[in-house]
Amino acid sequence: MDILTSLVVVPVLTVLALFFAKDLRQARTWAAIGTGIELLLAIWLTVWYLQLRGAGHTEEMLFMRDVLWFKSLNIHYAIGVDGISVALILLTAIVLFAGVFISWHMQELSKEFFISLIVLGTGVFGFFISLDLFTMFLFYELAVIPMYLLIGIWGTGPREYAAMKLTLMLMAGSAFLLVGILGLYFNSAPEGGQLTFNILEIARLDLPMNMQRF
Repeated sequence: MDILTSLVVVPVLTVLALFFAKDLRQARTWAAIGTGIELLLAIWLTVWYLQLRGAGHTEEMLFMRDVLWFKSLNIHYAIGVDGISVALILLTAIVLFAGVFISWHMQELSKEFFISLIVLGTGVFGFFISLDLFTMFLFYELAVIPMYLLIGIWGTGPREYAAMKLTLMLMAGSAFLLVGILGLYFNSAPEGGQLTFNILEIARLDLPMNMQRF
């Protein structure tokens, strides 16, 4: 398994372990182990990335992998990272790891809190590594539900109002984002051929000005 896929698989396995945790102590332990592994993977990825760049690798993206998973629409599990992605992945891993220990003594629905936090992390990691716009959109949506729960259940102040307001804003943004993604998809083969959601392929296109304005 490649390192980028591991960033998504590890939190999924952690969530499964949390579901079967028998008590709060086990839940805390699994959450700490899972986010700790994520942090180590993120540090390893950062060091490895810097070494490859220092060795002269000048590709747009490193650690790329591409697997077709929905042929009729040409949707791929396409992943890769650049410097910005690596920095954001490392930052996310630090925040998740710190979040577990900051919430270590939480008593109210602690197990559910850790599950929501790590599911949110799964969506964020998946978003940062995706090179396929449709797959990226799925990971983005994955992060919305746990974000609502984290604010609505464990937030402070008018938390229900804040959670609903944020969720509505994100969902409205998602609608516009989906329209933009579909617009790029249906204009990704101006001379015929296979339509694509791949960010790198779309970036090489000379899109019409009216499409860019849209």
